[in-house]
Amino acid sequence: MWPRLRKSCRTWSIVLSITLLIGILVVWSWKKREDENSRNDYVSLRLLNNQRDYIDHKGVHVVVGHYIGDSVDPMKAPNITKDLINKNMFDPRPFEGKDGNPVLVPAKDFYKMQQLFQINRFNLMASDRIPLNRSLPDVRRKRCIMRYANVGNLPRTSIIIVFHNEAWSTLLRTVYSVINRSPRQLLEEIILVDDNSDRDFLKDTLDEHVKNLKVPTKVLRSRRRIGLVNARLLGANHAKGEVLTFLDAHCECTVGWLEPLLEAVAKNKTRVVSPVIDIINDDTFSYTRSFELHWGAFNWDLHFRWLTLNGRLLKERRENIVEPFRTPAMAGGLFSMNRDYFFELGSYDDQMKIWGGENLELSFRVWQCGGSVEIAPCSHVGHLFRKSSPYTFPGGVGEILYGNLARVALVWMDEWAEFYFKFNAEAARLRDKQPIRARLELRKKLQCKNFEWYLDNVWPEHFFPKDDRFFGRVS
Repeated sequence: MWPRLRKSCRTWSIVLSITLLIGILVVWSWKKREDENSRNDYVSLRLLNNQRDYIDHKGVHVVVGHYIGDSVDPMKAPNITKDLINKNMFDPRPFEGKDGNPVLVPAKDFYKMQQLFQINRFNLMASDRIPLNRSLPDVRRKRCIMRYANVGNLPRTSIIIVFHNEAWSTLLRTVYSVINRSPRQLLEEIILVDDNSDRDFLKDTLDEHVKNLKVPTKVLRSRRRIGLVNARLLGANHAKGEVLTFLDAHCECTVGWLEPLLEAVAKNKTRVVSPVIDIINDDTFSYTRSFELHWGAFNWDLHFRWLTLNGRLLKERRENIVEPFRTPAMAGGLFSMNRDYFFELGSYDDQMKIWGGENLELSFRVWQCGGSVEIAPCSHVGHLFRKSSPYTFPGGVGEILYGNLARVALVWMDEWAEFYFKFNAEAARLRDKQPIRARLELRKKLQCKNFEWYLDNVWPEHFFPKDDRFFGRVS
């Protein structure tokens, strides 16, 4: 009896092992086919070893955020002279950076490269070796290419780019990428707004250069430092296009970037639409495709953050991956908006200084006053992300940034403003210095909803305290 039982057990063990092996092979085959199908939905993009810092285990998914850090005055860096800063060292090599590949500076130039890095807080030598019209990969999904292949009549746009002591190569590569990768009939003009730069090559030399571009391009200049918000307002006030498209001065647009933005705004003028923001490496200038399945939000410090979609939202996006989707907040540097709606809604808060917080202020205002903030997954624009800022902040970074954020909280966050101030002593210190009466009157005039409506309807996944959720420590 026992020998027979042992034989039966051995037989069952063999059968079970074979069944398990077949199951593993089936699952592996299915998973491989799924991955191949996912990859086939992308146009080919070569990813390189030095891009791993930005890429997760799937090879392409990247989450990026707006820079918040210390500012560094280049004139206080060692071995940096005024003559060096004012010298335009643009020296392009025909194939450097081609197709978004990294630039490798020869070892003999390392010392000079590190010296020049201090000027703009990125690898200026690498940037200056890349042609202004360098090629980039088409990073769109195949369905995006088909979706926007035959769009109808779209509104014309004014491209507004603010710069302050920007490098020649990054500024003009931004401009050339707009011209080379946008349908000509959609470009009304390009407006460069100089926020009181003191670099010699950004004055008459720049004026002469832009006169010869294929798209009407003009340079507006401020005689004093007015900051990003007021410089953008200066550009918007001079713009003629039906749509305003704002870009930072160190971007590179990819093919097909503009049509998804303009189509969304054309369908509903209350939509404010941003592209997917890809990454330009600050050291090698390699171009890395970013992740499309995330949205913008913010933390308790009111610092912008990218959050990955999950659950219901992720399922909805996967079912309709090419259409613009709503986001609680935008990064703020890159977006398109109907010009009339921009001014009807109160444009920018012109009491905000230099830079910081204007993206959340506009996001809250758009949502609470009847519009929507969206991301167009078929639009990709590369942005140069730095680890520190080369710009000076008159009055100090903290004074400027937290003063701006205090304005945002006081005007738009209602009782949640007190929650913010309890966690941010710097902002609380500056709250009483903010003249906000005009913005509160604007909110009343526009009949805007309260911040609780925003949390309940725009970002129900939020982590702020409410009656049905709590914040604190369990002891």
